[in-house]
Amino acid sequence: MIKTALFAAAAALATAATAAPVLARDVVVSYADLDLASEKGQRDFARRIDRAARKACEFEANGRLPSHSSMTCYRTARIKAKTEMASIVENTRLGG
Repeated sequence: MIKTALFAAAAALATAATAAPVLARDVVVSYADLDLASEKGQRDFARRIDRAARKACEFEANGRLPSHSSMTCYRTARIKAKTEMASIVENTRLGG
């Protein structure tokens, strides 16, 4: 079984400062190679989620400081992803 998680970053967040909203994308994060029962595996999974959220929300686009909408998208994505990650880790702990 392939173990991946689909994290919906955040839906079209717009600010008054920009006419174009940051459109987050769904991102697949693989954890098949990680032991989620271990602290190290959980830390590695959290790092992958963080990188995916940054990419999906264009948090570090072109080496510039992130826009307000990118920062909001990133924060929202991380909150949602942490909840999903906790569920996946608990499911793994229970043998699922």
